[in-house]
Amino acid sequence: MKRSVFYLVLFGNAALISLFWWRASSPFFAGGQATEIIIAFGRLAGLLGQFTLLVQLMLVGRIRFIEPLFGHDKMNRVHRIIGYSILALFLSHPLLIIWGYSRLSGLTFWAQFKAILASGQGRVYAFVALLLFAAIISVSLPPVRRRLRYEVWYFTHLFVYMALVLVFIHQLYGEDLSSGPFRTYWIILNGGVFSIFIVFRFIRPLYLFAKHRFYIDRIVPETKDVNSVYIKGRRMNEFKFTAGQFSNYIFLSKKMWSSHPFSFSIAPNGEYLRISAKAVGDFTSKIRDNLKPGTKVIVDGPLGTFTEKRAKLDKFLFIAGGIGITPIRSMVESLARKGTDMVLLYGNRAELETALLGELRPLLKRLHLVLSEEKTNQHEVGYIDVEKISRLVPDFREREIYVCGPPPMMKKLISALENAGASRSQIHYERFALA
Repeated sequence: MKRSVFYLVLFGNAALISLFWWRASSPFFAGGQATEIIIAFGRLAGLLGQFTLLVQLMLVGRIRFIEPLFGHDKMNRVHRIIGYSILALFLSHPLLIIWGYSRLSGLTFWAQFKAILASGQGRVYAFVALLLFAAIISVSLPPVRRRLRYEVWYFTHLFVYMALVLVFIHQLYGEDLSSGPFRTYWIILNGGVFSIFIVFRFIRPLYLFAKHRFYIDRIVPETKDVNSVYIKGRRMNEFKFTAGQFSNYIFLSKKMWSSHPFSFSIAPNGEYLRISAKAVGDFTSKIRDNLKPGTKVIVDGPLGTFTEKRAKLDKFLFIAGGIGITPIRSMVESLARKGTDMVLLYGNRAELETALLGELRPLLKRLHLVLSEEKTNQHEVGYIDVEKISRLVPDFREREIYVCGPPPMMKKLISALENAGASRSQIHYERFALA
């Protein structure tokens, strides 16, 4: 699918929803009364809120014909923006409806709210759904999200599906959807999107597990806090991915059940997969102790567009910080097979903490370590910056530039590279931090 087709489908459905709404709500505008117009726009907010929620499902559903159009990083940013707009629309819907009917009835806002809630017609469902959305978006706010364990954040987001069903039931009671072609269209639209979401988000990973029977073959310590997990299974040559991509993994082991994203740290080989994780959180710090060979694994992927397919030039500059080396490690191996001109700048605190270094050295003719806490004549000292890039890779403006590392490092470097003359189109990155 092309982006233009996706946008056509998206805006076409939005226009169709607006048309159906206008046909049902135009009488409210005929008299020119502000009260009735308020009610009409309240209805529109509810319909658009549900439609926006369906768009959200398509963006986070790991749908193979949509995800490659935008890439993981861009979809994460849009996902956050849409999340706030969903809450705004679903808040506007009851506020406008209650306000409008309170003006007609002469009741206070609070009295009208209680009257509407007591009237049935699925309105209690809508109220519960609104509370769920408010709670979910609240825990997604950066200050709150940073304080939560990933497992708690992940579990709260499962309530989105409950809220979606509750809103849909409520809408079927509404006057706009009580009967006729709009009701049929609305059922098909919601049912179709939800079915596609279920297939790609849940059924496909289970299908892949049934087909490949993924399991942990071995766990290899790379440094004191980085571990590589080797995953094998049946018919591994049929599991296709591109170097630089990632998957979500569920390890079927006690206390390790929640889904986590990890990049492939090795190029496709038809025999096994490998991920390399740094112990930086509750989950990754337990890998060495809690995961054992033989543990079954559900693999949901591959995902992401941080691959060599985005490149237009035939020379590459890779910039990695810490565990950000993992997708770059797989790309370096893939490109080395083709004899590609590559340079790697790899930043870390000390050489002993530099994961996968022994594997990278034979693959690269030009590898520059930049160590922030270890002074040596053999390596660069400090942090990767434009001065070092210009000195070590003077032709960086003629190369495809791939950057992966901690978000602050990436933000600073990308801005600096653009200011130094690198075009935005030649700089590639994906933020693998959770949205």
